[in-house]
Amino acid sequence: MNIRKINIIWIVIIFIALALTLYFITKTATCSQKYNNSYKDKTSTGKDTIQDTTRDYLINPILITTDPEKEWYELHFDAVLIDAHNDLLYKVRHENCDFYSKDSKTQTGIQRLEEGGIDIQFLALYIPPKHFNRSKAYVLEQIDLLNNLEKKYQNSIEVAFNYSDIKRITQAGKIAIMMGIEGGTAIEDNLDNIDLFFEKGVRYIGLTWNNSNKIGVSAKDEANGKKGGLTKFGKEVVRRMNKVGMLIDVSHLGEQSFWDVIETTQDPIIASHSNCYTLCQHYRNLTDKQIKAVANKNGIIMINFLDWFIVSDAAKDSKNANEIYKKEITEIYNSYKNDKIKYYEELAKFLEEATPANEVSIDDLIDHIDYIKQLVGIDYIGIGTDFDGGINPPFDLYDATCFPLLTKKLAERGYTETEIRKILGLNFLRVFKEVCG
Repeated sequence: MNIRKINIIWIVIIFIALALTLYFITKTATCSQKYNNSYKDKTSTGKDTIQDTTRDYLINPILITTDPEKEWYELHFDAVLIDAHNDLLYKVRHENCDFYSKDSKTQTGIQRLEEGGIDIQFLALYIPPKHFNRSKAYVLEQIDLLNNLEKKYQNSIEVAFNYSDIKRITQAGKIAIMMGIEGGTAIEDNLDNIDLFFEKGVRYIGLTWNNSNKIGVSAKDEANGKKGGLTKFGKEVVRRMNKVGMLIDVSHLGEQSFWDVIETTQDPIIASHSNCYTLCQHYRNLTDKQIKAVANKNGIIMINFLDWFIVSDAAKDSKNANEIYKKEITEIYNSYKNDKIKYYEELAKFLEEATPANEVSIDDLIDHIDYIKQLVGIDYIGIGTDFDGGINPPFDLYDATCFPLLTKKLAERGYTETEIRKILGLNFLRVFKEVCG
């Protein structure tokens, strides 16, 4: 073999080595950006190989697909998924439901949240009417309950206080749990209670629930003829929440109270679980003017999964797919439990055929997302399910394990990867980081 042939062989070897190096670099750049959770699928053992620590991959991820409709599963489990409203704590405390397992009386629980790909879950500190006269004490008891659950399930969840905590907790492969008070009665008549709640981890307060209080008039009471907006004390509450860095939640708030918040607040606001009044004329939904005002404040509307907030004539006693077809859905799961992509594809096919035309569906829910997008843009939409709050969700979106089906349907309806990521979590993270730090 002469020298020339040897040189050619070495050139070929070097060329192959360079090609392989380029391939693996490209592969690395498209792997999961969610730290060490490859696509967040708990059955995966993959590791994120990205070593660039200067980029915030949580809020500024590298895009992974040019075809979301084809690669919806990878996108879903790579994206940050946030649910801004869940009432599981009430079910645990008052109905003896299990916080971890797939309890038959709940729509969530840690197992379902993990399976559905939740990264950040807000738990509502809801105050039942019989506890209104001791609202502060009741909320503190709920926080104690959550802290005990956090210790019990420390390998799965951790309470987050700020954006840095969220990054650290999700990087560790756990769900970041956060708290929001549903009803400003918890503040009682003492602004210092806002500071106390903030120190304990509360990051938003819904100024009213269905009842009016010392802060202002609720949407339900206003719909029944009660007049008025924020009180003087209510405006002081808004200013104190701005000062401490706590999100103001206007879901459940009467419209005049809403406008008083808009006039008073210096920070973006959220509607943690509300939809579009134009599409569904319910007093809990937001008018076009309100949606525009939230957007003008750089805030966010989190879409509620309650069927009669989605469609005006939704049947109040309807059953969802899992209640009617539990056997069939279980059979699909057992057949494909080792291939999650195939499982969700087969589940989607089954639900597409099984969902009655007169039932509220994922498509009806996405109509509200479409509407807000067309009205003010994609940057002001998020998810606030109201799961475990006594709701009937869309027929084919029956519990937290169905979140991937929402991403799949968004992709089928033409949403881009960037738009889907914003809806699932990035929009809320933007607001949270600005207000809460």
